[in-house]
Amino acid sequence: MSDPPAAAPTAAPLRHIPWYHARPAIVAALILLYPLGIFWLLKSPRPRRWEKLAAAVCLLPVFILVVALLLYPYWDFGGGVKLSGFRLDFSKVRQQYTALERQRQAQQRSAASPFQPTKESLRLFWPAFRGPRRDGIVADAKISLDWRAGPPREIWRQPIGEGYAAFVLGNGRAYTIEQRRDREAVTCYDPATGRELWAFDYPASFSETLGGDGPRATPTLQDDRLYSLGAKGDLNCLDALSGKRLWHRNILAEFGAENLHWGLSDSPLVFDDTVVVTGSGKGGGSIMALAADTGKLIWKTDAGQQGYSSPMLVTLAGRRQILNLAAAAFNGIDPDSGALLWSFPWRTQYGINCSQPLFAGDDRVFISSGYGQGCALIQIETHAGRLRPRRIWSNTKMKNKFTSSVIHNGHIYGLNERVLVCLDLKTGDRCWRGTRYDYGSLLLVGDHLLILGERGQLALVRADPKKFVELGRIQILPGRSWNNMAFTQGRLFARNHKEMVCYDLRPRGLAQPAGAGG
Repeated sequence: MSDPPAAAPTAAPLRHIPWYHARPAIVAALILLYPLGIFWLLKSPRPRRWEKLAAAVCLLPVFILVVALLLYPYWDFGGGVKLSGFRLDFSKVRQQYTALERQRQAQQRSAASPFQPTKESLRLFWPAFRGPRRDGIVADAKISLDWRAGPPREIWRQPIGEGYAAFVLGNGRAYTIEQRRDREAVTCYDPATGRELWAFDYPASFSETLGGDGPRATPTLQDDRLYSLGAKGDLNCLDALSGKRLWHRNILAEFGAENLHWGLSDSPLVFDDTVVVTGSGKGGGSIMALAADTGKLIWKTDAGQQGYSSPMLVTLAGRRQILNLAAAAFNGIDPDSGALLWSFPWRTQYGINCSQPLFAGDDRVFISSGYGQGCALIQIETHAGRLRPRRIWSNTKMKNKFTSSVIHNGHIYGLNERVLVCLDLKTGDRCWRGTRYDYGSLLLVGDHLLILGERGQLALVRADPKKFVELGRIQILPGRSWNNMAFTQGRLFARNHKEMVCYDLRPRGLAQPAGAGG
């Protein structure tokens, strides 16, 4: 049942590429096809001159369409389908993975001694998606607030495989999941240097034109076990120190379910020796709980088609429950039995509910979605021993497309589609509208926001409801950056589908050289 880990990424066979998608064929089409066609047309004796001209004009769109189809493997979109977010990425398919494999192999050859985590690395703790409570809030962190005098300092930078997972940290290690050619790979890195320590890979390849390639869901770390969910339903439990597989289930294949259009994206929720994941809900189980040590099914619940949000464990109205933002409803699930405690209608276009619910008080929770849906503050009330949801307010002033907001001192800070806004939690009124960061992500660190914009710029903003103030901004990643950040002990761990980086954001008096601490 267990598979041995790979000491280094395996050079899996390249995904088959038709000859007409190879770059030489595309270049030949661009240079030769249309000009040669026009030359042949002009030399032809039969059609009259105006007929030749009309044919040349009519054939131009056909030629453009043919070239666009030839370039299909290299299409790359931003957060929308507008042409402003479209570009061609010729590093996809072959070049990125070849460079990654060479770099990792060079790291293995140059490793001077077996890995031993430093004292500083052992203090790093960020075990789950968006932090220990999945709320995007960083506790007890000191960061530099003057980025002119003390800007963030880059510690290391490395290439990485495709995908949109974030990092989790613990045991003196950093973990994520990525695409390596036609295999998904759960990977472990030295947080002090970025050197790969192990990679466990298995056959799985997910690709979607607008969303891009690779797994979507951040792994979850529980003590010495790591739980990961791939885009095609592969749920793995690994030994977090060695990378050895302890158990595996495919939650789509086993329950006879179709995949979601953009792939499974929820990060596993681990509590009380139980791991909870959501499937697609399309023909099979929606939500299932499994024994954390064996993978044995404990319960499964049909809560309809699922969205792209991760389950959360909270206590609302005095009762512990799992929050589940599905494709058309917001649900409360009993964590012991899987019973549906309550359901609140929340239908979004295409079923795309991606953001995390936010605990907003003893009996209140905030939800938000894009595609024109907006946001709402929901109160969970008790009537005759049963829980019922009640809408306190709702509006379209905060539309989290696939990022998530944070709550601080009675106010909500988040990306309303592409623009940062602040709302009053009690009333839903907008306090201010800031600048545009596109479809990025954010964390709350003390009284400040760390925002990673879609274009790879990291910004520091005051979490002040009175006015918008950006204190600093630097470029940390190239290209589209949809992955969430991890932040612990003043260290920022960020990645996109091309690179991963680590920055020290502590004031200079608190910073230590990389690898310091014994």
